[in-house]
Amino acid sequence: MKNITELPIKFWDHFNNREWDLAGSLLSENFEAVWPQSREKIVGPKNFIEVNRTYPGTHKIEILNSRQNYESREHVRQVTTEVFIESKMPDGKEMKLFAISFFEVSDDKILSIKEYWADTYPAPEWRSHLVERY
Repeated sequence: MKNITELPIKFWDHFNNREWDLAGSLLSENFEAVWPQSREKIVGPKNFIEVNRTYPGTHKIEILNSRQNYESREHVRQVTTEVFIESKMPDGKEMKLFAISFFEVSDDKILSIKEYWADTYPAPEWRSHLVERY
């Protein structure tokens, strides 16, 4: 793949369209995902795709940023993505959150992903005189 950032972008596009098999085809056989906030590691592409396929609710994913960071070892590159996700859960709750994902990519496959998820929330009033809201 000429531009290494294309692979994570394809990955997110497949997730957004709920094209699970196509997303899974981008993962290496030895794929692992790490979610530090919940201290979970998902081993294998089938497990990762199944976790996401069965995740409750509907989700709209918008890619905000994608950047190749550096070559970390021979033939492996790291790409960072920032996405915004709007979710509607089965109980009617709506969630808006950001995710920062660190992809390790080699030979046109995603070897691993480490993801950090952050909920949105209103800015506290106590600091309103010190910040600009956008």
